[in-house]
Amino acid sequence: MTDTKPERQTAEERFATLSELEIYWSDKYEWLQTLGYRLRPRFRPGWVASWKSDPKLILQLCEDHLRQHGNVCDAERIADGTQVMLKSVDMRVFRDEVAIMKFLNEEPQRSDSRNHCVPLLDILVPPNEPDRNIIVMPVCSMWDDPDFDTIGEVVDCIRQLLEGVQFLHAHRIAHGDFAYGNLMMDAGLFTVPFHPFDPEERLDFTGKSKPRYTRTQHRTKYYIIDFGISCRYEESEMPPSHVTGIFGSDRSVPEFAFPNAPHNPFLIDIYCVGNLIRHYILWQEPEQLGFSWIVPLLGDMMNPDPEKRPSMDEVLSRYNESVRSLTTTLLRSRWSRAWNNMAWYEKAVEGLPHLARKMQYIITRTPPIPT
Repeated sequence: MTDTKPERQTAEERFATLSELEIYWSDKYEWLQTLGYRLRPRFRPGWVASWKSDPKLILQLCEDHLRQHGNVCDAERIADGTQVMLKSVDMRVFRDEVAIMKFLNEEPQRSDSRNHCVPLLDILVPPNEPDRNIIVMPVCSMWDDPDFDTIGEVVDCIRQLLEGVQFLHAHRIAHGDFAYGNLMMDAGLFTVPFHPFDPEERLDFTGKSKPRYTRTQHRTKYYIIDFGISCRYEESEMPPSHVTGIFGSDRSVPEFAFPNAPHNPFLIDIYCVGNLIRHYILWQEPEQLGFSWIVPLLGDMMNPDPEKRPSMDEVLSRYNESVRSLTTTLLRSRWSRAWNNMAWYEKAVEGLPHLARKMQYIITRTPPIPT
């Protein structure tokens, strides 16, 4: 008797089959529709892949070939056609996530200008799943896509991030996972919706997705997301010091070398924010990118001794003081990381439009730091 190996699925067959995670959402298609949310065609009951129905179609050009990832799924709010993001939260594992988001979206927190936490649009309780909530949020884009146009736009991004962390800490909330993927921005730079699972394509896959505005032309609001391991403390518990038991995405935190020792999660937040700015926003090249003035602050935020790190109030105060000393010429200058990575012909194509925008900003007195 000879062993027979199972045949490998072709790409067409693999993408035409719902994953286990996708089946979870597909099973809720009709229930979500009764609540005013419509999932993409891929999740419709009885869905048949479009490239299977019409062999002339190319899989990669079909919208319904895009698979859902993790515990999130996009949907359309039927009442107004707005695209939203749904996130399934297991309350037994992430006990505080929904409660913290509810708190942050209540008044007066909601109206606080420092609040840069992603808006909570709705909370849904799936039938027969009392320990699970589905939270509804706006569709956002990654904070760095499209790239920054000027140094002033980067200054604004960092300031909003620091404001958001200061706001959380003021309400005794430690985020616990400040990392590249947990900072987003609103979709206001786009006039045609992009696809949440392939931002380079339009939502309906009729063409490429391109931003209409720069951040200076249309000020972007940045959002902190993912409160899965966040914790809100009582005033009597401040400052906290305990064994966290859970690590965020940034494994360079000095405290993580001693996982069984008690730590202050707020000081860990400060380190991670400093590392996020230095490593991802400034690409470990602050001096080359016009940000030598922020290096001492980042060094203090990332001090190996947690007790020597400044509070977020001090961080934001020092940051704003440094920003006030920056010249308009510097703030309006080209974000050199984007510029340096371009080929000569790309610089020729992009250089003149950038100069034209710069002249327009000067004539219209548009602030060099979007506000």
